[in-house]
Amino acid sequence: MIAFIIILVIAAIILQEWSIKNALKGIKYDYGCSKMRVEPDEAFELVTTITNESSRFIPFLKLNEMLPKGIRVLHTNAHIKTDAQKNVRHIYSTWLMPRSKLERRIAVAMTKRGRFLFWGADITGGDFLGLDDRRETFHVFNEVVVYPKRADIHAVENMLGGFYGDISVRRFIIEDPVLTIGAKEYTGREPLKQISWKHSARSGRLMAKQFDYTAEMVVSVVLDISTIEIDERQRQLVECCYSLTRSVCESLEQRGISYDFISNAATANAMAKWEYIAEGLGKMHLLSILEGLGRAGYQPTGTFANMIGKMKREKNRSMIIITPSRDDEKHRLVRSTGIVKLMYGEDIVNDFYSGTQTDM
Repeated sequence: MIAFIIILVIAAIILQEWSIKNALKGIKYDYGCSKMRVEPDEAFELVTTITNESSRFIPFLKLNEMLPKGIRVLHTNAHIKTDAQKNVRHIYSTWLMPRSKLERRIAVAMTKRGRFLFWGADITGGDFLGLDDRRETFHVFNEVVVYPKRADIHAVENMLGGFYGDISVRRFIIEDPVLTIGAKEYTGREPLKQISWKHSARSGRLMAKQFDYTAEMVVSVVLDISTIEIDERQRQLVECCYSLTRSVCESLEQRGISYDFISNAATANAMAKWEYIAEGLGKMHLLSILEGLGRAGYQPTGTFANMIGKMKREKNRSMIIITPSRDDEKHRLVRSTGIVKLMYGEDIVNDFYSGTQTDM
């Protein structure tokens, strides 16, 4: 009898050691997001998959998932813990049958613009006797980019009303030298290169080429975030610039006006070709700009003067310049560059942060 008890105790100790050592053996963990690009406060799902690849029953697993700051969990029964540094964790327990998989979905939303990282989870597994546990960190990297909120579209349209009128008039002032629609009598005011020798020979008098007035107007959207210093007020102004930029680009899209994009805002996980996006229209053109706006931070990559100096100088190109606040030096630099509309983050900051819109 004593020998049997000794054997039983030894077997229990061996089983206990084995169970501690293999508590998480065969466990696979993965999680991701149902959407990678979202609007502020737009609901999406955090999808967790836990797989037991072993042939044994696992009676207890505790998951401690790391969530980014600024996340809002929409599931009312989810156990969310926030520490003093505002780090957020989603904590829950489960069990797994042999060779089984568990998928768990919770609805979440991000409350502000930016790039948010999901790093994975700490998983704890229990031993055979329930006296000890083993913990392991599963690193799974995911990111979600949140676009800036739209500025009030009516306010933006009012700001741009005169600008749209100017470029519309200018379209019929600038002739397109590629589209020749005929000839007219030479008046002496036309340049010599515009004389049509073929029509002159036929008519017996000097004739000048007549061009159509269909030169396509192209707008450059210029986003400047260079400021003297970065404090909370300046961050708010920069956020307003990002929102203005989004609404301006969407307005140009709706009107079918081709535009390119230039910026001196640095982005997290730097996007290729973010500082200059060639002219165009369409969903992918706009989405490229929106993703950069979502990733952008508060540090400029260069000065306003350098950015303006690198821009194309074309007679039919107009500019919409979006910058945090009024600056006489910036105004001087663009005074003689053609049709320019300056828009300032400070003009909408009070509406954005007065409670009429959700804090960014």
